[in-house]
Amino acid sequence: MAWANKQMLTILQGLPDEAINFSAWNPDWTVGTIAHHIVIAEGRLISRITQQPAPVEFDPPKAASDISQLITVCADRDAQLLSLINTPDEMRAFVRYGIEVEFLTSTILVQAVHHASEHRAQISDILAANSMDVLNLDEIDLWSFEKWEKSL
Repeated sequence: MAWANKQMLTILQGLPDEAINFSAWNPDWTVGTIAHHIVIAEGRLISRITQQPAPVEFDPPKAASDISQLITVCADRDAQLLSLINTPDEMRAFVRYGIEVEFLTSTILVQAVHHASEHRAQISDILAANSMDVLNLDEIDLWSFEKWEKSL
């Protein structure tokens, strides 16, 4: 997930500013807002496992140059999530959409991966719908990750 997030954010950083503000079905969910949402959600998921307050949120990017902050924060949060993989698989209580819920640590960790994947797909679709087919998800899949890792 960390590798795929970095690949996507690096691509976004190289796009024209207008592309960061593209949307498709919902004008409020721009490419920049969705990328921001991935990173913000990671902070919340980490806080649910560590039982610490969620990190302070920051504004979504409006320009490609703003993506550098997302790259930095995302790399840090991806590393934090990776450091939590051996955390005991216990029920974690937290408030979700105003309701007290309990989920296993493993569910929260898997949600981090799934959540990022589904939103990378949305970003890819929005860019393609706006005639910018630049985020090929087949190039940031697990097969590509393994090839990349073996090349190091």
